[in-house]
Amino acid sequence: MDVRRRLLAAGAAAMFLGSGPLLGACSKEASRSPGVTGVVDSSVAAMVSGEPIYASDVELEAEAQGIAEPGKPLEPDSSEFNRVLDQLIDVKLLAQEAIGRGLDQDPQARHRLQSARERILGNVLIDTVVAERVDEAAIKKMYDAQIAITEPGEEAHVRDIVSATKDDADKIVAKLQAGADFAVLASKESIDQGTRLDGGDLGYMGEDDAPPEFQKVIKSTPVGGISKPFQTSMGWHVAKIEDRRKAQPPTLEQLREPILKHLTMVQIGEELKELRTKAKIQKMNSPRNAPIDTDPFNLAPVVPDNSLNAPLEAAAPRPPVPETRDSDGPAQADPPAKAETKPAAKPDAKPPAAPPAQPAGPVGETRQGGAP
Repeated sequence: MDVRRRLLAAGAAAMFLGSGPLLGACSKEASRSPGVTGVVDSSVAAMVSGEPIYASDVELEAEAQGIAEPGKPLEPDSSEFNRVLDQLIDVKLLAQEAIGRGLDQDPQARHRLQSARERILGNVLIDTVVAERVDEAAIKKMYDAQIAITEPGEEAHVRDIVSATKDDADKIVAKLQAGADFAVLASKESIDQGTRLDGGDLGYMGEDDAPPEFQKVIKSTPVGGISKPFQTSMGWHVAKIEDRRKAQPPTLEQLREPILKHLTMVQIGEELKELRTKAKIQKMNSPRNAPIDTDPFNLAPVVPDNSLNAPLEAAAPRPPVPETRDSDGPAQADPPAKAETKPAAKPDAKPPAAPPAQPAGPVGETRQGGAP
């Protein structure tokens, strides 16, 4: 398993972390009574049935959503500021109506409010711990350690022409054997619109990272050689191996996010182990009321000097319950992603266009964020 896969596997569990405080976490409105009109000043962005929404609330929510950077406030007359403000107004209206109906006294609602508070506080603690312990030096140390234990494989520069049928692929081979230029022929006859205009250029592909059908071609075709037609779900392919080289290690910037996620999970595990050691915890339904004596995170023993040299997937603990909640029902696990047979995109390939923006709904209990 290469270094990218180890890091990504280890970091996948860290996605529950938030990027900033939730709506109302630092709100000034807690000191005001519902329904009492406050004094409007420059810090108030809107009044909703007598309750203020402060400009600071808008800024904090914009940071939590990744719309604004910390320390760089939005202009009050900007579209981004007013979009977030409209979301907070909707939240305020819904909350006021829920309180008016007495829904805040419902046992389930009280439980959810208390659980959300504890999870938010836990995430604030995690953000603080990570900010204190994970710095650029730690990230660089982890990067260097992982690169040092990575054995670079071989990768090939591949061009590809895709045809709809075997007969069409055979005709492509005949034209190439007659001296046709591969890139020119790909631009004219390949049905793969993603690579056709680039002369069928797939860039460099590692033998272990390529789809199974391409792995065989990369291993068996010499530099400058043309493969026999082979089939994938996209159609019939004819590939050319332009060059071979030792695989280039990923850069620090390419691995920064998975390293940060991994180090974050390590710090969560260490913090929780320390807290469990200090706390007196008893499961009341355990046999003979026995105290907890097992480690639910199943972490390997800490080896301060050598732990960086271990594969990262072994060090990531099971994550705590995230703050997000999609429905009142039990959480559902995401289905595993289906494997695709399309060759890996070139390193410099343009990302797909983002889908059209959808109108933002009210901000609920959930907070979407990336790494802390």
